[in-house]
Amino acid sequence: MTQADTFAESLVALGFEDAGTSRWGGQQWVLEFNRFLTFSVHDFSDEVVFTWAFLLGDFFLEHGMQIGAGETTFQELYPRHDVRLRPDPDAVRTEITRTLRTLRVDLGDPGL
Repeated sequence: MTQADTFAESLVALGFEDAGTSRWGGQQWVLEFNRFLTFSVHDFSDEVVFTWAFLLGDFFLEHGMQIGAGETTFQELYPRHDVRLRPDPDAVRTEITRTLRTLRVDLGDPGL
């Protein structure tokens, strides 16, 4: 078994699904964490690119709020910069944890 096979199996164990070839040329893996948050890993063998997207407009709409005129089509939250990692499941797991911690925002916090 190759290192790539082991990494792929580890991603599957984390809940990622094979999404085919990335538009960037690597293998894309996707984890739909919940209805609004999706994690993506683009595997280029020697490194992986980790990113995520949160359907912000849909989230607020479901919770009785809206942004601007209420159009939700292009209201996605995503990182300004993707993260490059070594092809290691622990690195991916750590980045998921870091992202989840970053997304925990208390909009009612006076110190915000």
